[in-house]
Amino acid sequence: MLKPHVLLLYPKTGFDYGSTVAPPHSLLAVAAPVLKAGYSVKLLDQRTQTVNENILERFISNDLICVGISSMTGTQIRNALQLSKLIRKLTDGKVPVVWGGAHPSIIPEQTLMNENIDIVVVGEGDDTFLELVRAIENKYELCNVKGVMYKNDKENIKTEERTLLDVENLLPVPWQLIDVEKYIHRDMYIKECSRVLDLGQTSRGCPYQCGFCCSATIRKRKWRALSAEESVDMIVDGVKRFKLDGFWLRDDEFYINRERAYKICEGIIANNLDVKFYTSGTRVDVFMKASDEEVKVLKRAGSHTLKFGAESGSQRILDLMKKGITVEQTLAANERCKKHGITPAFALMIGYPTETFDDINRTIDLGYRLKKENPMAELETMAPYTALPGTPDFELAIKHGLQPPDSLEDWIDWVIDEFDPDGKKIPWFNNKERSYIGNIAYMSILANALENVMGTTSNKYLRLFAIVASKAIGLYFSRKLKNKMYKFAPELLFIQYLRKKMFYKKCI
Repeated sequence: MLKPHVLLLYPKTGFDYGSTVAPPHSLLAVAAPVLKAGYSVKLLDQRTQTVNENILERFISNDLICVGISSMTGTQIRNALQLSKLIRKLTDGKVPVVWGGAHPSIIPEQTLMNENIDIVVVGEGDDTFLELVRAIENKYELCNVKGVMYKNDKENIKTEERTLLDVENLLPVPWQLIDVEKYIHRDMYIKECSRVLDLGQTSRGCPYQCGFCCSATIRKRKWRALSAEESVDMIVDGVKRFKLDGFWLRDDEFYINRERAYKICEGIIANNLDVKFYTSGTRVDVFMKASDEEVKVLKRAGSHTLKFGAESGSQRILDLMKKGITVEQTLAANERCKKHGITPAFALMIGYPTETFDDINRTIDLGYRLKKENPMAELETMAPYTALPGTPDFELAIKHGLQPPDSLEDWIDWVIDEFDPDGKKIPWFNNKERSYIGNIAYMSILANALENVMGTTSNKYLRLFAIVASKAIGLYFSRKLKNKMYKFAPELLFIQYLRKKMFYKKCI
């Protein structure tokens, strides 16, 4: 007898290339409790496999309880909607379509306005989704499932909010649901490693106040962590099972508890893993509080790259966004990384409400000063500010003229269109100024990130060609950006066209 089963779908995001394709941890997390409860789970990832009508039809049967789809704001919504429509067609609307992820969690009511979506999981879905699956299977009232919003006679009903889970109760990642080899890459930062995998999180959340971050809404500014012992076990298991020479931890703030981080590093050393790793979240102020002994152990454990949110070269803008750091701390963290042989990767942002081009030029200057003072430093991109629902400064953006999309479909192009010709995203700048910001964004990608991304190409000969070509392109645009030559760059129109044609084309 077949087990009742659940189908989980992860849509393409819009830029899925090389090491940017990480395991679909959002779906793996909600799948683990469902599997433990005895259900069958199938997971399809549109970034690594073909997911079209013919493929989906194979997973449709009478014992299918529901279909879960994860989506972030931006292009992923379009692809998620395409999949939702196909599921609706293949099941004659008899199988509930459940959406989860950052975007539907923050705007559940607007998400449910779409006719192809039945239920939204609001917030962390680890516990919620299992309860939802049981309720749907047994035809229980959904009003008793905490943390969801659903349609009932064309009326949206939101249930009681679910408290944040205890991460110590998290189940192991159900790696058996995916082909892990498709997520093991050459890395864009740890260039000497060829088998690098995103192992997931050892903690969730962040207690800081940054105005551009949605963690305040989804995770209530609370930081919750696995014990050092559990974290080491997770890392050791992943490295040994998949024969990794490098790994990535996607914690929002791995180093916030320095004693815990120190113990994890000691555990890595004690297990003789001989790997290199990097983590997503590092604050320059926290890093500067660490002792030299802590940093040395970090290095000995294999810490290769620390990703810092430098955000801006303007102290006024840093204060406005409540980042809680100073430009001087960023420069000091850069120097300290140089001293200990650790690569700092800095994220920068431009186009914040009230920002002037004097502020923006300070950010450009900061980026090049970091590179000058530490040749090992990496600059990710100078990303245009994107006002996202659920972030503290969303209301600030509205105050300065932002008109949020009034339908789910209108959020599709919210993240990718750096040139913002219609002034939808950053209306506090005029058309000419928005084109300058778009030019800076593209120049920074081409100058700083292109070579790193191309270096993750799996084919040896194609990778060599891509690196040589991207290096030449990078040098050209780096020089232009450094000298503030961003007001006239017609060549970027062609590059923008190619980027959209290659990465934002329809998937089905």
